[in-house]
Amino acid sequence: MKRMKNRPFIVILMSLLLSACAKEDIAPVEAGGDEIVATLLTVTPEEIPETYTTTGTLIADDRVEIASRLMGFIRDLRVREGSEVRKGQLLLTIDPTEIEAQLSEARARLAQAQARVNEIEVDFRRYKRLFEQKLIPASRFQKEELALQVAREELRVAQANLRRVEVQRQYAEIRSPVDGVVVEKLKQAGDIATPGAPILVIENPDNILLRTFIREDHVSHVQVGDRLRVTVDAASLRTTGTVTRVVPAGDPATHSYLVKATLAQTGNARIGMFARAEFLIGSKWGILVPAEALVFRADLPGVYVVDEAGIARFRMLRTGRRLDGRMEVLAGLKGGERIVLRAEAPVHTGDRIVAAGAQEAASS
Repeated sequence: MKRMKNRPFIVILMSLLLSACAKEDIAPVEAGGDEIVATLLTVTPEEIPETYTTTGTLIADDRVEIASRLMGFIRDLRVREGSEVRKGQLLLTIDPTEIEAQLSEARARLAQAQARVNEIEVDFRRYKRLFEQKLIPASRFQKEELALQVAREELRVAQANLRRVEVQRQYAEIRSPVDGVVVEKLKQAGDIATPGAPILVIENPDNILLRTFIREDHVSHVQVGDRLRVTVDAASLRTTGTVTRVVPAGDPATHSYLVKATLAQTGNARIGMFARAEFLIGSKWGILVPAEALVFRADLPGVYVVDEAGIARFRMLRTGRRLDGRMEVLAGLKGGERIVLRAEAPVHTGDRIVAAGAQEAASS
């Protein structure tokens, strides 16, 4: 209740302050102050880039989920979270008892199929000689020929089955497909590995991407290859990036589209850190003033404008973005006006300003 009672007082106070500043700005000012030497800046409109800022997360470009193709007990898990691994390094093994049994069965079936082919080939050669001597009918010879074809086909099936089982036996040893760091360990030694279920997650910390989302009204302005500014506060990093992917299908719930970008520099940035991305979506004409020219009254920004007679008066401004050490002025200044950039002494309304040097500084 106290907060509600104080609110009208705050609003009235702010209104009085703004009203006083406005009256000071528009009221006639007579030269009666000090004479101060100052560097002046002639305000000149210029083309200002239009940007769109989003938030995002740093992710690994190389992220691999390690899973087994076999079902069995994890017998030996040799890594843990934070372990650095190299491509081809043995990560874990699956108990090969079942696959060894399948391998023995496949070899036995191959031996049986080979023996049957050998037996039928002997009969086939004998029946072929009898057929050539016209001692048996053609139908009998064709029957033996067909039996040989079937036996040879069964042999090929047995050979293929043996090769399949031998390949599966290789899957009992799981090796890293990439260089990286183990970031997740989802199972322990002794757990049952099932085909397709992740056991480990490996990421390459040296290959970092920015992952962010843009609104539907800006997706047409962002293309693969576009440059953007990336800021990672936790790593004190400010760098540029390049858009590598714009997913054309948006999220129907948020109406946003996934964008990924590489970073020109990574510095101390790490995977999972919060980041901001600034996309260039166009340009507009506006006014920029150096931040050093701003004077704050009750935390409200303004500048001292110098009229044709050289008299300074304070004028409040409505500011926007900060761009390379300069502030965007949304309202309060127009092209051709002069402002105090820096002075040898504090400036007050009514002071006479003497321009330092032969030329005044220009905003552009």
